[in-house]
Amino acid sequence: MTPQGPQRGFTLLSTTMTDRHSTALSASAPGTRALPHRVHAYLEAIVQMGATGERRLVSVILFGSAATGGFSGAVSDVDLILVLPDGASSQDRHRLRDDVAGLEILHGIRKEPARPPGPLEVFFDRLTANVRSFFVCTRGDLLSGEVARILDIPPFQAAFVDRVVVPSIVGSGVTVWGEDLLPHVPLAPVRRRDVFKALSGLSGQVLLCVAAFPLLPSATKYAMGALKRSVHNCFFCYHSYPAPLEDEVAFFQRLGRPSHALAQLLDLRREHRPSFAFVVRCVPAMVRLHLRTAFENRFPRPMLRRGELGRLTP
Repeated sequence: MTPQGPQRGFTLLSTTMTDRHSTALSASAPGTRALPHRVHAYLEAIVQMGATGERRLVSVILFGSAATGGFSGAVSDVDLILVLPDGASSQDRHRLRDDVAGLEILHGIRKEPARPPGPLEVFFDRLTANVRSFFVCTRGDLLSGEVARILDIPPFQAAFVDRVVVPSIVGSGVTVWGEDLLPHVPLAPVRRRDVFKALSGLSGQVLLCVAAFPLLPSATKYAMGALKRSVHNCFFCYHSYPAPLEDEVAFFQRLGRPSHALAQLLDLRREHRPSFAFVVRCVPAMVRLHLRTAFENRFPRPMLRRGELGRLTP
């Protein structure tokens, strides 16, 4: 299937400020039926908490595969940005994180680990930003467009994050409740160096997975996550909008010599199993993806408003 631009019409809730007391997700909204019932229940619980609980929210934003239609119950996270009012304290952020982490486990979004993670797993979770699938920021943080503020990461870590991250969040994001701030987030132009910055960081993660594979049970999943982000990053540079992973992979498989690593990525999402061969294949696949992207597109690429996404050409 050829991607035709972002599929909108995924309004789960009224996003007008006059309807802030409405807390029921619309079960008939286009696109929502593809999400499992437990995901709807999880979003309902967060919206209810944000509308009536002690920690009031400005917005609840769904992004990533759950918003683009590529959600896979076996491996996909429910990616969220939870927006607090300006002036929220660090204690407010920590309490909200604890509350939402509890809701993730309660609704089966994330399994409670059978054992505490080892030091190596903790290191990889932090390295790959896999500690949690939701981010907490204030209204001002989101409207700044700064990745360090939106994802609440230290400035030195943000220096290694490429400029595609924020536009891809905005491009896939859907405000499921509250004030729709996404059209007002400033988007910096993506430079050719951002393509190489992403390649450097993501391939480095995979090389660490190769080295740690015998000691790291989740090495294959970490490599899958890195290759998936590589595909998302490169596809966005071509089209300026995100799409389900299957559509993005199909685009690159048609564009050049088919990649066994990309085909295996989709297979492992359907039926996960450890695969050292896949982890090893990821690095050359990523190098080809990013080099092609860097030299087949014009840079800097301006990031358009959400209503204009998809109008740029390579």
